Amino acid sequence: MAEAVRSVAAARRGDGKMLLTAQDHDRIREATRAAEATTRGEIVCVVTEEASHYLEVPFAWASVGALVLSLAPLTMSSAAVWMDGGLRGWSAAHIAASHATVMAALGAYAILQCVVFLAIVLVVSIPPIRRALTPGFFRRGRVHQRAIEQFHASHLQRTRERTGVLIYASLKDRMAEIVADTGIDAKVGPQAWEEVIGVLITHLKANRPGDGFVAAIEASGRLLATHFPAEGYNPDELPNAVVERSGRS
Repeated sequence: MAEAVRSVAAARRGDGKMLLTAQDHDRIREATRAAEATTRGEIVCVVTEEASHYLEVPFAWASVGALVLSLAPLTMSSAAVWMDGGLRGWSAAHIAASHATVMAALGAYAILQCVVFLAIVLVVSIPPIRRALTPGFFRRGRVHQRAIEQFHASHLQRTRERTGVLIYASLKDRMAEIVADTGIDAKVGPQAWEEVIGVLITHLKANRPGDGFVAAIEASGRLLATHFPAEGYNPDELPNAVVERSGRS
């Protein structure tokens, strides 16, 4: 009972909300306990709303937009000066007027760049738009990075036989990662984990993260029990409660 209370309390974010329901927390904890009873491996689950705030994405799109969109009036102004010179011939007065036109175009260019940059930053900062415009490879890299960080933060590298496994999921990225310690990597190939990740992601996309974690834990338990079956003294080295983490920049 005390562990269940700690599970729910630890899962609350700074705003008091939970990413998973209390029932999901209970199911995941029990699934982890059952899986670890069959193996010497240790399973830790971590879930986050989003692996990162991706603050650089709005500024990247704004830079591209400011450079591309604001080139149009400058190009048009330059073309107009060139055509006008070709039609009328060049004179001192006309050259001065042409220079004034170019300077006005450059001023408008600078102002337009600032306006376009700020407008795109504001629009792309809206979470759904920012998520839609964040490249998949970039999100996958950030999810992988966060999973590695959480593996070490959860002390999975300290298990007796280096048989720790982290199951990490980012809900809004709809991506997941499994990080296994060196003892497991020697016997379980990456393809086996890809299948487990695929099951979890399928449930994430269907907005059933609790079911996804339970299925991933059960599949991971079967893999671990095959290569690291429970033998003799088999302590539960790490907490079984799923951990909720906030996103980072």
